[in-house]
Amino acid sequence: MTRKQHQHIKIRGINYGYRIWEPDANFETESEKLVILLHGFMGSGAIFEELSKELAHHARVIALDLLGHGSSEGAEMHYRFSTNEQVADLRTFIERMNDRPVILMGYSMGARLALSFAIKYPQLLAGLILESGSFGIEDPTEAQTRQSLDGHRADEIQANFNDFLVRWNAMPLFQSVHSKALPSEYASIQKFQDPFWMANSLLGFGSGTMPCLHNELAKLEVPTQLLVGGDDSKFTAINQRMHQQIPNSYLNVIRKSGHRIHIDSPEQWLETIKPFIQHYL
Repeated sequence: MTRKQHQHIKIRGINYGYRIWEPDANFETESEKLVILLHGFMGSGAIFEELSKELAHHARVIALDLLGHGSSEGAEMHYRFSTNEQVADLRTFIERMNDRPVILMGYSMGARLALSFAIKYPQLLAGLILESGSFGIEDPTEAQTRQSLDGHRADEIQANFNDFLVRWNAMPLFQSVHSKALPSEYASIQKFQDPFWMANSLLGFGSGTMPCLHNELAKLEVPTQLLVGGDDSKFTAINQRMHQQIPNSYLNVIRKSGHRIHIDSPEQWLETIKPFIQHYL
């Protein structure tokens, strides 16, 4: 039996929302074990609802609403969404939530943030789990092209958010032979995001804006689990490179799954992550 609470906390001037799943009373001796989950672009901690219930049998679980997403406030200036700013927010949050290293898990955009955090503050982590993650864009020209694309998408978001959502979810990245339809709860989370904050998130923390971390991967000593969908060829190639560079890493290619592994293959997601959590917490 687990207990969920939805709470808010002020972090560096921003009101952040998060969900916390507490194990039952029999788990008190393990209460310092903590797993923190970070969602992707246009998501919220609510996307991990069912998965968190299962993980909470092994540790306390917190699903954080990232800056401008879900029940967390955003910011008027897009620089506040930058990598350095969000890493600083996450450090403050983790230090307030726990007094020992935690396991940090991120999906897609959340994985980019989790990796950026791990590079800067490895001492705060017992383990790192990256679902469909990347280390940024190496080629400066490609990064500039991606920044331009994200700028165009930011304009589309503010011009007609509903039309943007249709185009976003129809992207080839989210479509594969085994990709499942977007659950109604997930679609509702997307629909009720603040378009201005979503635009600022793209401008401040899009893939083209994030500093490339490829040259930092070999220095990362935190035990790292990499999850990628077997149908997601682009990110499979990226994660194979990450696995080669990160010394203490494990690569798990989840068959019959696309980019959103937690939606396409939730059972395999849990079966892969739980042993890692149990071993490193």
